[in-house]
Amino acid sequence: EPRPAVWDRIGALVAGPRSWAVALLVAVIGGALLGLIPQTGADQQAPVVLPPTAESARVAELVKQFPGGDTAPVLLVISRSDGSDLSPEDLAAAQQARDRMTGLSGVAPGPPIPLLPSADAKAALAPLALKSDLNGFELSDTVKALREAARSGLPPGVVASVTGGPAFGADIANSFSGANVTLLAVTGAVVALLLIATYRSPVLWLVPLLVIAFADRIAAVVGAAVAEASGLGGDGSTSGITSVLVFGAGTNYALLLISRYREELRRSSNHREALRTAVRWAGPAIVASNATVVLALLTLLLAKSPTTRSLGVQAAAGLLMAAIFVLLVLPPLLALFGPKLFWPFIPHAGGEDLTTTGAWHRVADWVSGHAGRVASVSILTLAVLATGIIGTPIGLSLIDQFRVKADSVTGFKILAQHFP
Repeated sequence: EPRPAVWDRIGALVAGPRSWAVALLVAVIGGALLGLIPQTGADQQAPVVLPPTAESARVAELVKQFPGGDTAPVLLVISRSDGSDLSPEDLAAAQQARDRMTGLSGVAPGPPIPLLPSADAKAALAPLALKSDLNGFELSDTVKALREAARSGLPPGVVASVTGGPAFGADIANSFSGANVTLLAVTGAVVALLLIATYRSPVLWLVPLLVIAFADRIAAVVGAAVAEASGLGGDGSTSGITSVLVFGAGTNYALLLISRYREELRRSSNHREALRTAVRWAGPAIVASNATVVLALLTLLLAKSPTTRSLGVQAAAGLLMAAIFVLLVLPPLLALFGPKLFWPFIPHAGGEDLTTTGAWHRVADWVSGHAGRVASVSILTLAVLATGIIGTPIGLSLIDQFRVKADSVTGFKILAQHFP
């Protein structure tokens, strides 16, 4: 059987007796990147969904030339929890709440605007101006302080909400607080369960999971640096999505390699030779898969939204890191530990060859013998399922962007109910 010369040499490099040096070198370079590339803090920013060329973005820049154009209004909304009319005492408490908010950091100086009761006397509105350069978690902290000041000392049954553009921005930014850690933990747990279920080994899953986790941390730094250098920046959503993609794709690559390695262990008594053969033939499939996804992600550079373009760059860089670590770090570790990693189901030379027996072999054999019918039915099924997107509304309104209850949405709905 012909052997691709390049992949034969790569297989020998990462599966030989000194392959540990390759893994160590890649790990050292990765550690250096973690230490040398400065943290941009982009993962703490709110998504930037509008390009500078958008009409509303251009208007926002023009507005800054007017008096007060460097501020953005937030709206204090006062109502009663039972929906009854606000009493004079309630309105006085609302005035005091507004006064408490005016002295906080981030609130722009200026004369206060009088409290405005609604025509039905069930709500009251008080605008305050914030500095327009607040962003991300700094904006979130400011709005949080405003809400705490507004609610401190209110009479029983009186409800205060802070809404408006900056409040929505703060709630969106705050929705990413801790989200990346949660995503990472859930993704890691799912990957671990899949690896354990696939190989039925209590130890094997640790090796690819640790390799991919290390690749993910480096991918986060490198991807953010590439996005920053290309003028795209980033935000909390792109870094979280990139981690999920790196774990998903990295696990896929590891499964391809380890599965082929296990097959070769049933043919060869030399585990390094088996690993070399596995890398030789699984490597091109991994590279082809990686290149397909990376090129697909780079098409996001054609988008107009800065957040979407940044996601394309960061995710593409992350996927490249995943492939590099699976091909250059994972094989040396597999070679170092040997077949005992598969304990308690350690494959041996001459054992059962699952490529010619078992349920999946029968499935593959049947598909190969009925390729035309399988392809036709599959394409027809996908076409039928795709009709579900016809007429599907794309995008979310401002108040529909949150999965959980947000104070800015509550205040907005009260405004819509009681004011023109």
